[in-house]
Amino acid sequence: MMNLRSLIYNVCMDEFELDDFLDRGCPSCGAEAGEDCDEACVPIDVPPSLYAMIEEQMEYVAHKVYKNILKKFKMKYLTEKTAIVMNDWKYLTNLCQALMNAGVINHKEQVLSFFENPNKYKRHYVVWNELGNPINKDSETWSMFQEAILNTDKGNSNGQQT
Repeated sequence: MMNLRSLIYNVCMDEFELDDFLDRGCPSCGAEAGEDCDEACVPIDVPPSLYAMIEEQMEYVAHKVYKNILKKFKMKYLTEKTAIVMNDWKYLTNLCQALMNAGVINHKEQVLSFFENPNKYKRHYVVWNELGNPINKDSETWSMFQEAILNTDKGNSNGQQT
């Protein structure tokens, strides 16, 4: 997963071209940006009030760009988080099925409890994962999983075996 800075940079670069913000040079004599103006160049007088107006406009544009980038960033972040949850969902449902087949989960209330707080079954998950995610008796490690689960004290919150 990319870090926050690179994600924001990518969102910005997708939306805005850097060339749009580069200095184009002198509007009077046409000298390139970074070069000295022609000796005959007559500078354009700019009233001080124009600087204040330009500053206000730049602040407004910066605010709008920020809001747009933040909105896109939130959407990308949400999409990435959703993808992570959806990838993990398969494992959660398989673990729930294995626990149902092992007799640990027997009622619909227990299924709901499992999905509301899967951390209560972290010991079961560790055993299940170490044994290659067996789901039923067709799995090679099912009997080892079932034995390990049956030997786990259900009332023991730290996951110690009895």
